[in-house]
Amino acid sequence: MTASTERGTDAPDRISSDRRGLWTVIRLHRPAMWVWIAFVVLTTAAMLWLRYGPYGTGAVEIQEGCGTAGVRDCSTIPNDAEALFQFWGLLDEIASVLRNIAPVVAAWAGGAVIARELENGTAELAWTQAVTPTSWLKEKLAVPALFLTVGAGALVLHFRTLLHWADAHDLLGAGYDIQDFYFAFGPSTVALVLFGLAIGVLTGFLARGTLPALAVAGLVTWVSTWLMNPWRTQIWPAVTHPRKGEGPFGFAAMPCQWKQSDHKYSVDACLGAKPASLYWPVQLVETGFLLLIAGLAVAASFWLLRRRTP
Repeated sequence: MTASTERGTDAPDRISSDRRGLWTVIRLHRPAMWVWIAFVVLTTAAMLWLRYGPYGTGAVEIQEGCGTAGVRDCSTIPNDAEALFQFWGLLDEIASVLRNIAPVVAAWAGGAVIARELENGTAELAWTQAVTPTSWLKEKLAVPALFLTVGAGALVLHFRTLLHWADAHDLLGAGYDIQDFYFAFGPSTVALVLFGLAIGVLTGFLARGTLPALAVAGLVTWVSTWLMNPWRTQIWPAVTHPRKGEGPFGFAAMPCQWKQSDHKYSVDACLGAKPASLYWPVQLVETGFLLLIAGLAVAASFWLLRRRTP
């Protein structure tokens, strides 16, 4: 009877302790949380400004009516189309931020969460307050992972909405860049952010110092994303591009299939006759690979934790 009573009273205490633990993680690591929130808000604001600001509206005016009788075709750009060139450049910058900077910010957050508590002794103190090291690390992973997944998912959806709006107004030049855009932004982008978090957490255990952890985690994650970027078009070619032309910035633009009905190059044609048949294999393979590496990094973090605690 006594044992039953004790178990009954322990359960609410354990639930209450778990809730307090999660709230403590949020309060203790508010700087990392606010950095990520600021990144999501500023990137979202940049996409809204690009769509509704002077470059977006100016680019729409330049392309208005192209592909219709008596007007130039949509693949021919006037020499004075400065707003359209600026739109392309800023769109590429935002894409680069999402693919290259977002995982670095996530790695910074993961490194700060772990290294800071190991450095100032907060972790050891928590382990003496009826919180097991394993539970402690689970909390440190769960809260940032939730924030990162929600934020990255929202950015991906917003960016894809921006791409479809730009395509509807003939603002996208057909070619490899479009293929990169559409292939890059999906579940794999969220997985890339979680990959950055896992690398940051592992680096925090290895460095055991806040500044070294931040520097190493950011560098390793940035190099990893840089190496992954050419993978999609090299391993998964979408279509055989029939001819070659020079783009507005001097790079080679490889036009895709001509869409006779609209007299323009189609974004869907850049991804092949059936975009989903190519898009999802790329997304699933890349997402699975990133989550596998992230899982190995998390497993290594738990292994290091067990080695360093009784």
